[in-house]
Amino acid sequence: MKVFRSIFNNTLAPITPGPSSSNTCGPARIGLVSQYILGEIPKSVVVEYDVDGAFTTTLYGMKSDIGFINGLLGKDQNAPDFTSAYENAKQAGMAVTFAQVDDLKIGGLETARLRMTSQKGDEMTVIGESLGGGAFRIHFVDDCPVTILGTSWELLLFTDKRSPNALQAEVEQLAGGLAHLNQVDCVTGERYSLIDLKAAKPFPDSFLANLKNHPDVLRFCVIPPIHPVVYDKTRTPPFETAEGLVAYCEEHHCTPARAAVDYEIAVTGWSEAEVRNYGEALIEIMEGSREKGLQSQMQFDGIVTPKASMIRQGLRDGKLPSLGLLDDAVVSALGIMEHSNAAGKIVCVPTGGSSGIVPGLLLSTAEQMGLDHDQLFKGLMVSGIIGVLMMVDGNEFSGGAHGCQAEVGCGTAMAAAGLVQLLGGTAKQACDAASMALQSLMGLICDPVAGLVQVPCLARNMTGVAVAAVAAETVCTGFDVFLSLDEMSEAMVKTGTMIPNSLTTLCSGCCLTPTSCRVTAERADGKEHEEWKKS
Repeated sequence: MKVFRSIFNNTLAPITPGPSSSNTCGPARIGLVSQYILGEIPKSVVVEYDVDGAFTTTLYGMKSDIGFINGLLGKDQNAPDFTSAYENAKQAGMAVTFAQVDDLKIGGLETARLRMTSQKGDEMTVIGESLGGGAFRIHFVDDCPVTILGTSWELLLFTDKRSPNALQAEVEQLAGGLAHLNQVDCVTGERYSLIDLKAAKPFPDSFLANLKNHPDVLRFCVIPPIHPVVYDKTRTPPFETAEGLVAYCEEHHCTPARAAVDYEIAVTGWSEAEVRNYGEALIEIMEGSREKGLQSQMQFDGIVTPKASMIRQGLRDGKLPSLGLLDDAVVSALGIMEHSNAAGKIVCVPTGGSSGIVPGLLLSTAEQMGLDHDQLFKGLMVSGIIGVLMMVDGNEFSGGAHGCQAEVGCGTAMAAAGLVQLLGGTAKQACDAASMALQSLMGLICDPVAGLVQVPCLARNMTGVAVAAVAAETVCTGFDVFLSLDEMSEAMVKTGTMIPNSLTTLCSGCCLTPTSCRVTAERADGKEHEEWKKS
């Protein structure tokens, strides 16, 4: 089943507490789906992760532990008491243990195995992987292979073990009268067979009621969509490449913003008003995260202290040469990232680790140029569609899979394209500015010191704003980038896959400096684990 990307699912997403979309939001979503599959809050859970994976470094610093617990409690990533996960688990009577193992080689670096025990003592295991940018995949329910992405209404039917022919007959009987089905999968494991129905709309109550008395159904569970846009196999996008975007704009004599809105209408089935309202809501969250991030009383745990408010004052006192637009934009980007590190709500664009670049640049540009919210919305949508078009060859904006070039690099490319829209540029110029940004940041590794989204992530968001601004303005005034965005997107992914494993497991570059090794060891022995130990 080919699932077309959505701006609001994949690139201007997710909306989540920081600091990380893949390490905070992804685990929350894996935990939530696991709880849906079990059918209740577990009595106990062991969350296992491979010793060679990313969670070995990031589990506590990036609040992955808190994400898993919230999901298992049936809470989404935006629960108002998100950071009270351990206390809430105790109140719910759910015991949680985290453990490193050496036998979990399924998927990529951010895979976890959740061994759950129900209130009655029944056991169930779910294996899920955080793919990047809040996307996830459930790989196994016990020993039954599945593909659950959170983009459909999902119905899992547990039956007695069946032969393939019997399963096929069962599926035809059960699903024959259902409309809006995207796909049906069936597998047989050691203890039971599993039928997975994926639909574009909720399953009818009457259908679910009949299942309760069906003699062949042991139990079933409904998994609602986790992402805001629900996949419908009958919908197709108007274009799928940067070259296609340019051709669409030429054919329809429209701006890249118009093409981006048309794309999202096509893949979501939403009205234009619904697309606009959602985009406006994203802008409101971005403005709020910037405002809170620039407050002088901002605080967060980690190895550095908040500096956005101080830097803004320093750039305004007139003692330094002006950076023009960047005087506001780089500080805005830093403020948003610092708010994210304080577990504040952000829009990941396209990840938590790059969440300051697009809003930092576009919000500041709109204010400096006196642009209204309509123009800002259009710039944001162009950033979003450029992100979608960079999702080639498995690119889910995962720093662990393809390096920070897939996070800060892609976020910078998105910001450059959005700025081109604000400057009145064409689709070709937007794509060229994004290509120039990728050229500038090709090969950037994922390198978070002490497993935090702080060093060098904060600095990279500020410099990403500068690169984006240079790319947009020089392209709009005639610079020839030579290489197309489609080519650069593919090259970025290929480069990411060639980065040695030692660089993608978050332990190279900055992380190997003496200072980094010292603070990492101090945090491992210090208060970072206090809450975990108390549990």
